[in-house]
Parts: sequence; structure tokens; C-alpha cells
Amino acid sequence: MRKTKPEADQVALQIESWMKRAGIETYLDYSWDGPLADSTDCVIVLGGDGTLLSVARRAAAMEIPILGVNLGNLGFLTEVEPVNLEKALEALVRGDYTIEERTMVQATVMRAGHSVASFSGLNDVVISKGAFARIISLDIFVNEEYYSTFPADGIIVSSPTGSTAYSLSAGGPLISPNIDVMLVTPICPHTLFSRSLVIAGHDRVRVVVEAPHEDVAVTVDGQVGFKVESHDEIIVERAAQVTRFVRLQAKSFYGTMRERLKQDRL
Repeated sequence: MRKTKPEADQVALQIESWMKRAGIETYLDYSWDGPLADSTDCVIVLGGDGTLLSVARRAAAMEIPILGVNLGNLGFLTEVEPVNLEKALEALVRGDYTIEERTMVQATVMRAGHSVASFSGLNDVVISKGAFARIISLDIFVNEEYYSTFPADGIIVSSPTGSTAYSLSAGGPLISPNIDVMLVTPICPHTLFSRSLVIAGHDRVRVVVEAPHEDVAVTVDGQVGFKVESHDEIIVERAAQVTRFVRLQAKSFYGTMRERLKQDRL
């Protein structure tokens, strides 16, 4: 639950009260990165996509499904609006739902042939320069085959779910989460011709950073970061774990995009 949302406390107490009447034990958790209890059957996340992403990294390792209640702005990943909360809880308790699995990405930072950091996330891995750094050079390899060198502000490697996030803002395409691919999108490349690259889900991307004296970092889901050095290699591939979402009704990816992006028919 996102503590900074004023309505979060009210909704959390509403859920706790309803669950208590149904004879179900609940636990309120305001932390962003603490461990989940081993006995957890389901996590109900109150907030927007950012809150849900933080919980996804914790829940995926324990194979715990997530039900998202939208208290944010866009809510691409959430399932329920607060006005429909009680009906959603009834369906959850009845077992009237399906589980949707979403691919995650994993980043490993290699330095002088050794792994110095590893992270996984639902949306994306971003390698980018700091606010005052100059353009950096990024050598891109796919399955050890050289693809291109981008002089750019950075690069995004995203899952299909992450195609609606930073990659979309950087000019990348929307990709249905049902398609087993990854997406490589440069950030403000200093070239006349550069496009996003869609690769197979089992492919592996290796990014070699060339940025002497520059401030460069790798971030996962925009929430977990690690400073990298020139000549570091960042390997991005499909993570072993997946995020499991509770789905209470059949939803079309394309309808959700139309609704969230406000693309109404003329």
C-alpha cells in the first residue's frame, strides 16, 4: 500500500474489515522492499503502477499472485477501481478469477569478467547517463552478435509489459503481453536513423558501456539503481520468475490501451 496516498488508509481499512467478516486473515504492509510473509496467498496492492512494480519484484520470487487496486493515474497494470472493490473481493474469495503470468527481465552487471550486481523487474532495464553527463556510447550485442553502437542518452530493454512505460515515451511500439519478445529502444540517439528493435523472448542483450568520466547508471523499473563504469557490460535477458496477476474479468489489451491512453473513437 502506498502510504502517501490519502485514500489508501481508508481503502485498506475497508478491505481489512471486509476480510475479517469473511474470516480471512489480513496484514497491512506499508514497506516497499520488506519480505512478504511465507503464508501469504495473495497480495492486494493499493496505488498506481509504480507501487505495483515494487511489490511485483517481491511477490514473483515467492510465486504469490497480485491484485492491483488503482489509486494512481493511468493504472495500466491494476485490475480494480475502488468503486468496484467489494465485488472484486467477493470474486477473489469465491475463487472466481484467473491468473495471468507476465514475463520479467533480469539485468546482470559484469565488471572485468565478474558479476557485481543483479536485478530483476517487470517493466524494463534502463542504462542511462546522469543529468549533467554528456552523450554516452553503447555497443549493443544480441546473442553475442554485434548489432549497433548508439551514441545516446541511454537505452531501454523492456518486457512486453514495459512497452507501455518508459519505452513508449522514448518512441517505442506498444506490444501485447501475450507475445514472447523483448524490446530494445534507444533514448535520444545522436543518429539520423535509429529504431526500436524487437527480439525473441529467449534472446539475450549485452550492452557495453563506453563512457569515461561520465555518470552512468542501470535502473530496473525506475526504482532500483546501480552505478556502472566505463567498459562495464550489462546483460539483459528473460528472468526465471514471472509476475502473477489476479484477473477477475476477461480484458482486452487493446481495449485497456484505448481506455488508459484516452484514444476514443471519432
